[in-house]
Amino acid sequence: MKKNLLFLLFAVIFFSGKSQVDSMPIMNTAFEPGEYLRYKVKYGLINGGYAEMRIDAEQVGYDWYYHVKAIARTSGAVRVFARISDRYESYIELASGLPLQSIRDINENNYRRYNEVIFVRDENKVISLKSGEHKVPDGILDILSAFYYARRIIFDKKIKKNQTINLTTYFDDEIYTVKIKYKKTEKVRTKFGKIMCMKFVPVLDSKSSFKKEEDLQVWFSDDGNFIPLKIRLKMGISTVKCDLSNYKNLKNPLGKPFVR
Repeated sequence: MKKNLLFLLFAVIFFSGKSQVDSMPIMNTAFEPGEYLRYKVKYGLINGGYAEMRIDAEQVGYDWYYHVKAIARTSGAVRVFARISDRYESYIELASGLPLQSIRDINENNYRRYNEVIFVRDENKVISLKSGEHKVPDGILDILSAFYYARRIIFDKKIKKNQTINLTTYFDDEIYTVKIKYKKTEKVRTKFGKIMCMKFVPVLDSKSSFKKEEDLQVWFSDDGNFIPLKIRLKMGISTVKCDLSNYKNLKNPLGKPFVR
């Protein structure tokens, strides 16, 4: 599987535990249309680029959907050896949080890939522009909808220390599964002050892509928004750092304690 920048920085934290997905209406208290998140990416000490995520509400036919967009781009000196410009989009049902359609547009050095996927819920299948029809598990999500589903469903529950969460998405014409676990809640220093965060690390087993828990660390704000504030990803001898640098229109005040 092609591991692009956006995938490495975000995909392993997009939670979509299959048994927890429900097509029933679910109240959303974590985000709303207009939300914008921007992240600064560094390779060691070098500024390497940025990633952005934004949410809009758009009408498709007679229904309204969340239209989520995410981009990742390298910049500066890093573009000399890694010219990356990736775009992801997802149309997500307002009530259930399940995707209707996903778009993936990858531009990395000499590698190009564009694909669209339609999710056919009543038949448990997806239709890929690249590879045709595929059977999928009930309640499957794409890479973006899984992230937003986690924010509105999973993080507002009482997660126990070392609890493992299965990650399952339809990505790159594959059903991709990873396991990560909740480590602890701690106060983290950010550009916006010290904020209580939930820390997650990968589960280490024979199928894991990581050798140590420290190879991937993600801190989500424990404030009702549940946005990633910091990501640390070890790649060889270097560490990729991804930090929230700007935001707009959060549904809840950033850093305000979340009462479960």
